[in-house]
Amino acid sequence: MRTLDRCQTNVDTLQNTIQKIKETDAAKLKEEYRRLVEGLKEANVARETDIYLSNPVLPDEILKEAVPGTIRTAEHFVGFLRRFMEYLKSRLRVQHVVQESTPQFLKDIFDKVCIDRKPLRFCAERLQSLLRTLEIADIADFSAVTLISNFATLVSTYSQGFTIIIEPFEDRTPTIANPVLHFSCMDPSIAIKPVFQRFQSVVITSGTLSPLDIYPKILDFRPVTMASFTMTLARTCLCPLIVGRGNDQVALSSKFETREDFAVIRNYGNLLLEMSAIVPDGIVAFFTSYVYMENIVASWYEQGILENIQRNKLIFIETPDAAETSMALEKYQEACENGRGAILLSVARGKVSEGIDFVHHFGRAVIMFGVPYVYTQSRILKARLEYLRDQFQIRENDFLTFDAMRHAAQCVGRAIRGKTDYGLMIFADKRYARADKRGKLPRWIQEHINDGSLNLTVDEAIQLSKHFLRQMAQPFRQEDQLGLSLLTLEQLESEEMLQKISQIAHQT
Repeated sequence: MRTLDRCQTNVDTLQNTIQKIKETDAAKLKEEYRRLVEGLKEANVARETDIYLSNPVLPDEILKEAVPGTIRTAEHFVGFLRRFMEYLKSRLRVQHVVQESTPQFLKDIFDKVCIDRKPLRFCAERLQSLLRTLEIADIADFSAVTLISNFATLVSTYSQGFTIIIEPFEDRTPTIANPVLHFSCMDPSIAIKPVFQRFQSVVITSGTLSPLDIYPKILDFRPVTMASFTMTLARTCLCPLIVGRGNDQVALSSKFETREDFAVIRNYGNLLLEMSAIVPDGIVAFFTSYVYMENIVASWYEQGILENIQRNKLIFIETPDAAETSMALEKYQEACENGRGAILLSVARGKVSEGIDFVHHFGRAVIMFGVPYVYTQSRILKARLEYLRDQFQIRENDFLTFDAMRHAAQCVGRAIRGKTDYGLMIFADKRYARADKRGKLPRWIQEHINDGSLNLTVDEAIQLSKHFLRQMAQPFRQEDQLGLSLLTLEQLESEEMLQKISQIAHQT
């Protein structure tokens, strides 16, 4: 509803600006009208000249047509937006959850306010054309109306692969009326299809593409070659450990039944306390959600664990607020630079886990508290799981485990950002020791997990960590890597190395 209110303000501003231009420079609006009659040539030229990659929001057939007459003039388009907004407001007056397909939504909008599919499809490009014509300087001010226009284009373009869910309130505040319309993409192949159509050869590569066989299914393509490579290392610079028990033999897990368990929370606190005493510089800890992190940190505070940890290192916390998180990151890095060392408490799927690299002393250890399963009561997730099951025959549990382990690997992988880097990877949950979970981790992590790294107590993990850190503290020069993880030009061109490369290529 708040977005629609902002959209109403945007449309009022557009109408006032159009009125002023009609009085001062009517020729400008006439020129835009002439352009729209001819068709979306500008967008077509941009696509053909690779100014931007083929956009799934604008299919080719739209670009070859002229904008429908009903929304060609600026006044008619603004009136059209008002009708569309009124319809959306009426749909948001719900007492219970509504889920429907895009064809159902389009039929309902035609029956109730006589809005046809065709003008909706042109909505996004028509708005952009109007904003350019009116010479709007700050496009960010019109984010609400841009969002609504993009929604109109998408909902009228795709009859499959999307679903609409209207909820009377948000999950976080189930007692406060705050209607939300979710327009969710169920089919990830829609976004990448234009890339496959445009280019003859596409290479998809990442350190966390694991297991490989699920990606061709969910992205709907046939791979020519699939290969999983290990890392060539002159020394074992990563140490993954699975901590499954506390020193009191209580099983550690973030699963719903035990997440409130006082003993589990205490053992998690002891693990972080012990690690803070032996790990130099920076430690990054990831939790499964903001709510879980808040509950655990509050409990640690009451038990006095937090106070003990702070004697060893400063503590910074990621929050949903982007500005606060940026400040916490900056201060965390400053503390690591000063030699004081710090701990950054973060959330899987948050900003820190997605795009921040903790190179060298910024991340000497990463601790993953629990398995980061997505919130399974979400209606959007349920709809997506249903779609994946029906369209791609992917079982729900397989996808949920794949998704959780991919995020866990992404979190712990933040610590190793180069061949000279090193770091500890602590998986603090007994479920990581199971073969079905462990087998979905990337190969370069899996091959460093041996039987002695499984189901450790906190004390055992600390002893192994100390041993690893002592080894990493030994002098390590670039020359030590030559012929192993680094090759000179002569070594690369040698007959022996060319034969080795040829063998690896044939194996994959």
